[in-house]
Amino acid sequence: MLLAILSLTDAWLLSHPNLVGKLGILFFKYNMLKTFPRALATVSLTIISCLLIGYVVQTKLSRTKALWTAAALTMVCGGLWVQTYFKFSAGSYAFTGAAFKTGAVLLPAMLVFIFAKTWYTIFRNTQNTASGGQ
Repeated sequence: MLLAILSLTDAWLLSHPNLVGKLGILFFKYNMLKTFPRALATVSLTIISCLLIGYVVQTKLSRTKALWTAAALTMVCGGLWVQTYFKFSAGSYAFTGAAFKTGAVLLPAMLVFIFAKTWYTIFRNTQNTASGGQ
């Protein structure tokens, strides 16, 4: 439920840049963010894809490989989160509006949450298996 609410919020934020942000969307041809429905589809597909990747990692890999893969995905998304934060804090991106900047930073934060939760679930299941399921 939390991811659904955050996805709606993120899509709304991404679809409401200021004038400089709108010009950037036109110039760079980010058609997927022009309107709220397009932004919602983009954010939703990204979130659903990451949830499916997390599910595949949990179910198809051995526990050790799944833990390492989920940790690596969390770190990659964490790096993306930091990179996005710094990118939207300086240069021309800094003038795209507070809503748009917040939406841009929120998406990688949600991806970190998804993969960290995947890692925690795998880790917890490993602990349960090692202790006899108690």
